[in-house]
Amino acid sequence: MNKVELIEKIAAGADISMLAAERVLNSFILHVIHSVSNDEIVQIIGFGSFAPCERSARMGRNPVTGASVQIQASRSVKFRAGSAFKDAVNSKSL
Repeated sequence: MNKVELIEKIAAGADISMLAAERVLNSFILHVIHSVSNDEIVQIIGFGSFAPCERSARMGRNPVTGASVQIQASRSVKFRAGSAFKDAVNSKSL
């Protein structure tokens, strides 16, 4: 499923226009990004949580040449699925 398909499903499920559904989804994404970039954890009960994490510097390998390369430290995001999400995926029923 891509973003347009998700917007269509949100619009149908909430009985709102596609434009309103797109605004809702874009607002959700924007606020999650803003919160996580400010070192906050975004937790949605029944779905999961988004949390910032630090990746330390490390040595890697260039897959073409095999040469060692230094990979710089960076920030990333971890998503942990909630138990209801995991249960739904394992039972394959919604």
